[in-house]
Amino acid sequence: MLSSSDRRVARLALLFASAAAASLGWASAAAAAAAAGAATEPAALEEVVVTARRSEEGLQKVPVAVSVVTPAAIAAKGQFQPQDLSSLATGLSVVASIGDRSNVTYSIRGQNQAFGTLFPAVITYFNEVPITHLATGNFYDLANVQVLRGPQGVLFGRVTDGGNVMLTPKHPTNAFEGNVEVKVGDYGLKDLGGALNVPIVADKVLLRGAFEIDRRHGFTRNDFNGQRLDNVASDAFRVGLTLRPTDWLENYSVFSYQHVHNNGTATVLADINPAALTATISGVLPLFTGAYGIDSIGRVVPFTAGTTLLTPANYLATLQNQLAQQKARGPRDIFQSEPSFDSQKNVYAVNATTVDLGHDLVLKNIVGYTRSRDSEASNFSGDNSGLVATCHSGCAALAGNGSDIPFTTQQQYSEEIRLAGKFLAGKLTWSLGGYADEQKPDGAYQNDTVNVAILHRTNVQYSKSWSKAAFGYAEYDASDFVPGLKVDGGYRYTKDKVKSSTVTYIAPIAAPGAQAALATILQLGLGLPAPTAAFVSNATVNFPIPFGQCVTVQTASLFGPFTCRSYTESSIARTWNIGASYALPTGQLFYVKYSRGYRPGGVNGSSPPDLLPVYEPEYDKSLEAGIKADWNWNGVLARTNIAVFRDRYTNIQKGVVLPGPVPLQVVRNVAAATIKGVEFEGTLKPVADLTLGLNYAYTDAGFKHVNTAGPQDPCNPANASIVGFCTDNRLAFTPKHQVSVTVDYRLPLDDSIGRISVGGLYHYQSSIALTDTSALNPAAIEKGYATLDLNATWANAYGSPVDITVFATNVTDKLYRTGNDDLTQRSSLGIRANIFAPPRMFGIGLKYRFGGAS
Repeated sequence: MLSSSDRRVARLALLFASAAAASLGWASAAAAAAAAGAATEPAALEEVVVTARRSEEGLQKVPVAVSVVTPAAIAAKGQFQPQDLSSLATGLSVVASIGDRSNVTYSIRGQNQAFGTLFPAVITYFNEVPITHLATGNFYDLANVQVLRGPQGVLFGRVTDGGNVMLTPKHPTNAFEGNVEVKVGDYGLKDLGGALNVPIVADKVLLRGAFEIDRRHGFTRNDFNGQRLDNVASDAFRVGLTLRPTDWLENYSVFSYQHVHNNGTATVLADINPAALTATISGVLPLFTGAYGIDSIGRVVPFTAGTTLLTPANYLATLQNQLAQQKARGPRDIFQSEPSFDSQKNVYAVNATTVDLGHDLVLKNIVGYTRSRDSEASNFSGDNSGLVATCHSGCAALAGNGSDIPFTTQQQYSEEIRLAGKFLAGKLTWSLGGYADEQKPDGAYQNDTVNVAILHRTNVQYSKSWSKAAFGYAEYDASDFVPGLKVDGGYRYTKDKVKSSTVTYIAPIAAPGAQAALATILQLGLGLPAPTAAFVSNATVNFPIPFGQCVTVQTASLFGPFTCRSYTESSIARTWNIGASYALPTGQLFYVKYSRGYRPGGVNGSSPPDLLPVYEPEYDKSLEAGIKADWNWNGVLARTNIAVFRDRYTNIQKGVVLPGPVPLQVVRNVAAATIKGVEFEGTLKPVADLTLGLNYAYTDAGFKHVNTAGPQDPCNPANASIVGFCTDNRLAFTPKHQVSVTVDYRLPLDDSIGRISVGGLYHYQSSIALTDTSALNPAAIEKGYATLDLNATWANAYGSPVDITVFATNVTDKLYRTGNDDLTQRSSLGIRANIFAPPRMFGIGLKYRFGGAS
């Protein structure tokens, strides 16, 4: 018996087949139009060039599971966001991370990033250099976006277990050309972009510049101050320079700058667990009875006449009232007084030098520098009473003291050198190389928050990491023995080191009566809950937090002393790849490969003094087989690419919540998992002007079961205290089914009118766990949903160098979540908030091309 999701997938497959069959009938109409004088181009499938093995190869000839997102697909979305990659790249999920849609998590084949881990399992690249932030404002003037699935254990640097998302900017060409584009639409859409390519000296000195300025009003309104959250505000520019002083030397440099400055992400209060919330606040609030109050809109403030005394019962009541009001308000309106903003500044600089040494030897050196700074303020719990206010750079306004220190700052230097060549009359293709990088802070930063309404919690962690690797790869063409057979393999040796200094400060928010209230409680000897009694060893409240500094403070503070601790985590990894491919005389390629990937360990930003904060590396072994085939049936063209895989994922890095008055999450190596699935990418071109596409990913992922039954079972949401990780959790951000159906039809019109094409994208995704703790938080599982995007383009309108594009996304106005902040389990804070995807949006674009591009 098929499940409902399986039946839906089957229906989609039938829909695709029906559309293909119907399109055969359209062929005669198109032929008649051509006979009448309309121009119809010869049918041909696009030749796609990829760099999945660090050299240019045809997509259909490389034995790697890789998807390519073209500039046309990006343009069809109108204003492109990283989350849009989910519907365009097979098997990729992109979701909002911890209360901020600008910081996204990329997931491939069950591998992604748990909050607190130093490195993601899926690495993003800009022009062959790994980068830490790939967000809104980067997807312009690109050659393509390539998504590599599975371990990349030999040819790519630092993290190699999950896959890659690689942006390649357009390089300068030998033609004077350019374009300017304007887009307008609903929600105040105003985009301006363009590019200019100048051959300063023909074939020798080539320059290309591009920019994009994006604006769009937010789709969520904060009724407290009228602020529009979930807006788009991004400015970016890029300059590339190619130098070819001789035929054997080329140097390409590119500099990219991006500034995101939006109003932040709306987190919508969704649920409260009274038992969990009461247990949490009862361990802290009674210490300061009489010091704090609740004002008329639910904010916790120093107690004065006219405010309601802050007690556990009153605090729970005000949160329940806020929840009722939010449900009446709906998902597109909130009422929150906490600060909300997001300001990111990212710099990428890459210099790549290629030297043709002759005799089939090529030397390439790539130097990279990246810098990222993120100042932000958000509201993790979605309430107005500071239960979990992730105010970060805005905590000074909320807590009464603080600073505008960034949430994160980081810079990275990287160097890669690679020598490639051919031996044995071109039968043996090989490469040898080395890679090194260093990541370190770019100035002061901290994770500044307010917890349980009155506790100012500041974590300062300064981490430096170093990676060094040597690698070799070879492929041998064994066609002399077996026609069409090639065998390949590679090995990489990596040494990683992380050194981290960290401290967490906790102090009550300043209130005139806080010290006196604490003294009264201690003098009366009131019966306090056990967790609270463990903290009451000193009677001092006031403590000036040394913001942005990791220092040891021997203070008499209630929550002190505070110790800056330093730790080092080092690891050595040996990763590899072996495989074989077989090409039929007609061009169809069969391949199989077995590979090992690796992700380094690291150091937690916060952990109890008695717990070693270091976590170890994780590993992935993957067996994959695939077929890449192009077909031609009497002029009907098709492409079918299939990959089947089975991964053994071990020592997985996940977050584990530790019990305590303020529950704390740390990263541990928790379990192993088996991940298996099938990925299909199909293209059908029944006539020259019609292209149909079908992408489908089936991912069956599950942890190896570990029996954790007992009074602290981490699988039981009703337990007041838990220990460990629940292997009944679903692997986060990993839907079992993903389907995308695309249609692109060019109207059979005379070229004097221009090229008019219409298209659509239907995307379905089955249910997905939006947290790592779905067993504890089943409401964090988003049900399956489908979206529909439509677009139309009129290129070369009436023979002019003008293109007009109309686009509409989420046409059915489907309401679904792209992120979830869920701590409703009894062992945690007892609250949940949602992050919603954009509603239906539409717009129109006008592009003017000049020079060679016209």
